[in-house]
Amino acid sequence: MQQYQRKKCGAWLVLFATAQACLGAELPVYVSPTGDDAAAGTQAAPFRSVPRAQEAARALAKDMRADVVVHLAPGVYRIERVLAFTEADSGRNGCRVIYRSAAGPGQARLLGSKVLTGWQSCSNGIWKVDLPPKTLFHTLYENGQRVHKARFPDLEVHPDMPTALGRYLVTVTGSPKQTDKTKERQKGPGWLEFRPEDVPPVTTVTKMRMQIFAGGKCDWVREIQPVVAIDPQSNRLTTASTPVFGIGTGARFFLEDELGFLNKPGEFFVDEKAHTLYYMPLGQGHPDTLGIAYPALSRLIQLQGASREQCAGQLVFDGLALEETDCAPPLALWAYDGKRDGALVWMNNTAHVELRNCHLKNGGRSGVMLIGHNTDNLVTGCWIEHMGLNGVSLCNKSLAPDKKSPTADRCESNRVHNTHISHVGELHTYAECVTIFNVSHNEVDHCQLDNSVRYALTLRGNTGEQYGPPVSTPFPPTAGNRFHHVRIERCGQDGGDMGALHAAALNNPGGGCTNTFEQITITETRAIPSVKDIAPNGIFLDWPKMAMDQVFRHVQIVRSQGAQFRSHKPENGESARTENVSWQPGFREELMDYGHIGLTADFPAAYGGQPANQRVSEVVPPGAAALRSR
Repeated sequence: MQQYQRKKCGAWLVLFATAQACLGAELPVYVSPTGDDAAAGTQAAPFRSVPRAQEAARALAKDMRADVVVHLAPGVYRIERVLAFTEADSGRNGCRVIYRSAAGPGQARLLGSKVLTGWQSCSNGIWKVDLPPKTLFHTLYENGQRVHKARFPDLEVHPDMPTALGRYLVTVTGSPKQTDKTKERQKGPGWLEFRPEDVPPVTTVTKMRMQIFAGGKCDWVREIQPVVAIDPQSNRLTTASTPVFGIGTGARFFLEDELGFLNKPGEFFVDEKAHTLYYMPLGQGHPDTLGIAYPALSRLIQLQGASREQCAGQLVFDGLALEETDCAPPLALWAYDGKRDGALVWMNNTAHVELRNCHLKNGGRSGVMLIGHNTDNLVTGCWIEHMGLNGVSLCNKSLAPDKKSPTADRCESNRVHNTHISHVGELHTYAECVTIFNVSHNEVDHCQLDNSVRYALTLRGNTGEQYGPPVSTPFPPTAGNRFHHVRIERCGQDGGDMGALHAAALNNPGGGCTNTFEQITITETRAIPSVKDIAPNGIFLDWPKMAMDQVFRHVQIVRSQGAQFRSHKPENGESARTENVSWQPGFREELMDYGHIGLTADFPAAYGGQPANQRVSEVVPPGAAALRSR
């Protein structure tokens, strides 16, 4: 740990030194929604679009002796193509390139969506509008609020667990568990029997999908299965393939993506063959006035250097609002193949990039994704909310071309500081506020993590044989990461067999894959009543002998539906190094640094902030007060 601290401090000293070396007057570029891309880009004659401003900033950066600052005036900037930043956009000569919201945090809004007009009334409150040919998207927004695909049964939002996607139907029985995951999955369809009272309103299938927690009691991952047929006489539903875990008795599921399910405000259906969108608006008035927009991008900002030796860097994004991207259901829920994944800010081969005081909202997948080689980057003062998948993902599960050799990529010395991450997993159930996969020596501190469909924080490493000896893999370890002064609330809302703070598959017996957690509070870890699996825990060390030797100091857990602390087999828990933790005798509240747990006083006032944390045993449960307005 001392070695990590020296390395980390050295990295931030380098950032400070390079900033101080750039002493010339700034080189300004101005952009405004009312500007003109044929203008000069001055304050009196600003550009209109961010891509045009980026072009001008790139030209100024070629031989910079001062910071290049792109000033974005307040307003909406619709982004038609991903904003791709490379080493050509980077700062140099000790100077940085800065993209700044001129009127303060959240005032310059970059949106990856397109507004729809020309709506025509159908019937029963449903409207339709033509889409460009070959247009398909998986989430939709009305006046900055996410709406959902038409489904059966209708979505019922639990007031204290808003990321859960109930109401669910439950199976009577279904396909048995596969014995050979590969061969059996290729053999053909699966099936389930539903209750007689749950016959869907339409049984003719066009593009219907089923989302199911397969296996019966297994409430930890929700699969998406194409529906082939429904027989209302036998109450039997057939799917294109059999889930790996089979479909047991009592498995929770719902159906979606069928026009006949569209019966409730806030539901939509895309007929891609007829390139038509059907929608029942939430707001009153003609839909042309309601700001209904579909996401055209899965990434809004992409930072990617040519290699780990030629990184994109010395870039700052200050106070921008980044909003409204699409999700990609065919991709795995975890960021194992992050090079194909989407995010509001996606990073690979970067160094010394700052995301400062930004508001990331309504992402289809993750808010910020660092995949592969990324070092010495900073996320600070940001508000990341309403993500389809994760808040911030740090993942280095990328391989050399031969899929076997160790990678020289490193995702380390990055920091997530003073950041509020909230309402994650709105589209995918296996989600978390912060993901730490195969990355080392990173820091998450003074953060607020709340309202997650599953985890607040999860760490995974060199996943191999689940119950066998340590497995040698080419992936980097998950080690030396530090998490401190973190406030966690209301996680685990739609699943069981988990912990708000979770570690698994580190493959670390004798391997030194140790991470440190200190000055952390965890409250209200609980799931909606339909969850029948092991109740959510405060902390869960998962997979036998694969989450050993973790360090916990001054950690308090209050009002957890399941146990405060759970270990899958005793070795993980017995090997943990603990000091003043609430699941062991002798816990002392006076040793908790409540006044500094969670967001700091520097968190932007425009984003609401949070009061200093009092004793978590005195925090009013969410049922007694409305959740913060979004």
